Amino acid sequence: MSESDTVVLLSNVDPARPRCSASLFLCPLLFLIGCAGVLIAILLGFFATVQEGVPLRILSLNTWGINAVFGAKDKEFRMEHIGQMVSNMEYDIYLFQELWMRPDHDTIAKHLPKGYYMTAYDDLAQRPCPWWPFSPFWCCDGDDLPAGCSGLAVVSRFPFLEIEFTMFDVHGPTGDGEKLARKGFGRVRIEPVENITVDVFVTHTCASDEVENKKARQAQVKQLMKAVRTASADFVLLGGDFNSDPRATNETTYSILKQDMASSMEDFFKIITDWLIPKRATYANPRNTYSGANGSIYPPGNSSKYPPVLYDYIWHKSSPGNLVLTNFFDIPFLTTDSIHFEPNRSKRDQSAAENLEMAADAFLSLSDHEAVSASLILYKQKQ
Repeated sequence: MSESDTVVLLSNVDPARPRCSASLFLCPLLFLIGCAGVLIAILLGFFATVQEGVPLRILSLNTWGINAVFGAKDKEFRMEHIGQMVSNMEYDIYLFQELWMRPDHDTIAKHLPKGYYMTAYDDLAQRPCPWWPFSPFWCCDGDDLPAGCSGLAVVSRFPFLEIEFTMFDVHGPTGDGEKLARKGFGRVRIEPVENITVDVFVTHTCASDEVENKKARQAQVKQLMKAVRTASADFVLLGGDFNSDPRATNETTYSILKQDMASSMEDFFKIITDWLIPKRATYANPRNTYSGANGSIYPPGNSSKYPPVLYDYIWHKSSPGNLVLTNFFDIPFLTTDSIHFEPNRSKRDQSAAENLEMAADAFLSLSDHEAVSASLILYKQKQ
């Protein structure tokens, strides 16, 4: 080829201009296509090394099962509806907190559908108390009082391979009942499919924002995370009422949990403003008929109502080489389908119930807390 031929071919090219100048979008587009190709290759490579995903649907609910004398309303009626909710088999795992009383545990247990399993009341508590002497510091009542008990229970579509309860080493002050309750965490092991094990933890930590309570709560989650780190199952799931606001700047409870586990809510709602909002609060949610702004637990004219806050979570962790994906997360609005009138309602309570009865969509919340639910997919690496 002669020199003149070469000059003709290159005569219209400006050597100083980028080769992609024909389109301002061509270079970024090619870059994105390249990145997408690399990502797809990585994902295809990963999923070629894991077994078929195992779906699990989980719901966690603080049932507000304290005695009426301590402030709970419509308890027996709500427990009946919680049991009916379980009978619908919408979830594979149900994690309950504040199921303090044995009769309420029995109410839910009688609604168990065929093929479901529930921890016995004493499985996730201290040993039951003899007739005498009674001491909440070494035994659990649950017949007359919640003293000495944990209030925890697990319902599962899969049989329990292991059941274990660990009481917290540190409790809150005696004055607000924290020391008497003897909270802790429960663990059950299930095998949703052959050769895939899951340790499911449920807990309820110290309530209140007092300094002593916060210190106790932080110590409790540290003890809990130590157990999570030593769990030998392929996957670890954790749900419950943690009584900790993720926005808190003077408490480390939430950050301690995040050091070892991933939050299903944060997985699903990538933008913080999508989940730290009143309609997704799990306590004092505006929709709640008890703890919401117009809820029946507040005396008329009470101006110190609790602000909406997020206390309840579902967490997950997988052993090396495995993966958990959050397919869906929700704060379901669980209610009864009718109004219950207790014979011993106060005049104020009766008035609140009558107002609800007149509403076209009359209902009661199943608890003063909202539930949290997650749909997860578990991927285990092939052997």
